[in-house]
Amino acid sequence: MASNTRDKKIKVADYAVDYLMRLGITQGYFMNGGMIAPIADACYRKGFELFTMHHEQAAAFASEGQAAVRRDVGVAMATSGPGATNLVTGIASAYFSSNPVLFITGQVNTYESNAGGERRQVGFQETDIVSITKGITKYAKLVNDPLSIAYELEKALFITKDGRMGPALLDLPFDVQRSNVYAGRLKHFVGSEEHRRLTHKINPGIKDAVLVAREISISKRPLVLIGHGVRLSDAVKEVAKLLEKANLPFVTSLLGTDAIPNGHRLCYGMIGTYGQRYANLATANADMILVLGARLDVRQIGLKSEFAKHAKIIHVDIDCTELNASVKEHMSIESDIGDFVGVVLQYVAKKDRVKWMEYLDMLRSRYGKSEQTVREGQIDPIKAVSMLSSRYADGSIVTVDVGSHQMWFAHGWTTKNGQSILTNGGMAPMGFALPAAIGASLALGKREVLAVTGDGGLQVNIQELQTVVRNKLPIKIVVFNNNALVMVTQFQSEFMEGRIHGSVPEGGYDSPDFVKIAKAYGIPAESSSDSSTLENKIDWLTRHKGPCLLEIKVPQDYWALPKSRGNLPVHDMFPFLDRREYREAIRYARKEAMTPNK
Repeated sequence: MASNTRDKKIKVADYAVDYLMRLGITQGYFMNGGMIAPIADACYRKGFELFTMHHEQAAAFASEGQAAVRRDVGVAMATSGPGATNLVTGIASAYFSSNPVLFITGQVNTYESNAGGERRQVGFQETDIVSITKGITKYAKLVNDPLSIAYELEKALFITKDGRMGPALLDLPFDVQRSNVYAGRLKHFVGSEEHRRLTHKINPGIKDAVLVAREISISKRPLVLIGHGVRLSDAVKEVAKLLEKANLPFVTSLLGTDAIPNGHRLCYGMIGTYGQRYANLATANADMILVLGARLDVRQIGLKSEFAKHAKIIHVDIDCTELNASVKEHMSIESDIGDFVGVVLQYVAKKDRVKWMEYLDMLRSRYGKSEQTVREGQIDPIKAVSMLSSRYADGSIVTVDVGSHQMWFAHGWTTKNGQSILTNGGMAPMGFALPAAIGASLALGKREVLAVTGDGGLQVNIQELQTVVRNKLPIKIVVFNNNALVMVTQFQSEFMEGRIHGSVPEGGYDSPDFVKIAKAYGIPAESSSDSSTLENKIDWLTRHKGPCLLEIKVPQDYWALPKSRGNLPVHDMFPFLDRREYREAIRYARKEAMTPNK
């Protein structure tokens, strides 16, 4: 007679892995250690692909790459103490980027833990990772009861994707992982009262949709701001239909650049402190801005009191805490972007806005060119990015690190249909691009990924070159090398009276020979320091089969420009326009200011 499944015993570690695999989550990233060994062993035995990284931070970034390209939950694991704390930057990165990642940490045995908190530490490498990460996770829980594993696992995974997505952390003591439980007798979160209470579903209101459609119709100078939420809500198709149907020009945030191709006829650039001048001028002249999934943070809007001050701001976001938080809003709508736009589409009609479009076209034509020059023979990094962009077609995947090259990339790259540009604008950690590329490549069956980084960013997680080699990943690495942390030197030059410390060789920072390092790992590598060789080197990079690295040496005095300054409107960017030209560039905003009660 068959045994009753309710009486079948299973180890907690095995149960957890089985459950993930039943959901179709079959990959993750980790660096092994004693307190995570039971669940890592379960992964090994059951065919869950747990890829070894060489630092836990890199494992966290890889899981973000996994989550972003799969549009599903990423997984990263680490042992207790230093292993868990090494995850913290990556956990915060996933939280601020709204990526759904399940972090699993091992913990010391329950019987040797500092449960009462009276002593500093009891178990070896014991650290209260739950308390450390509560502010940077949607949910963090020490699972010290084996019988709660099903409930807590289901709850954590649910919370990562419900509403505004983000990470959850489960801390599993060593003895809990090894405990035997009766799988059929476990309590479940799915279907529970708490599950029903926590489910975050807001049906878009017809009344709000009709009002927004009316504002679009009566607006003379409308603009749509596309943020990262458009991609996160999987609303790209709906938003593209809205733009076309209503003939709406749009700008993007840094993280919104890959939602609708920025070569689209209705796209007028990326706004923000390091944005494109014409994009910021477009927002200044608008009389209505429909904000879709952008949080309007200070890097986007600059001086709050001066951002689009004559425009009606209509803000749609799934996270109500972002609404009416940065600027005064005409309408604040809590909703999933795709759901809401789907309703608005039913009420909008096409409208010609000839004068407005002509003005935007003039701004783009006049201010869409690079505002810096290089000496003869030197490489212009924005032109280098543009050259790279021309080699990458629809659907390709690019990861971009944090630093001046991130801004050069945003200015020089022309996005194509279906391209995924994975970069980081919240936590903004250097060292993101290479591990994220690894996660993205492995999550899609060792697909080719372009990783764009800088000399500073690459050195943060340079050890992951070994992960690329070991897994034979076709990752193409481009490192812009100016032997400096240029965004820091730019800041120091502006605000520290030119005292340059910790960001250039004479101030204590420098970089190695990346070509030699890559070759030491077994990765083919080339370098270009002259504009005459650059095109051939880029051709080599894109034609090469398998992993390779191209170092592009750029001038140290090439900054991230134009740039807004904190005490001025975001659209009044340095280097400053002639004041007569500036007044013409904000023509409509000036007219609005002169007739505030029109």
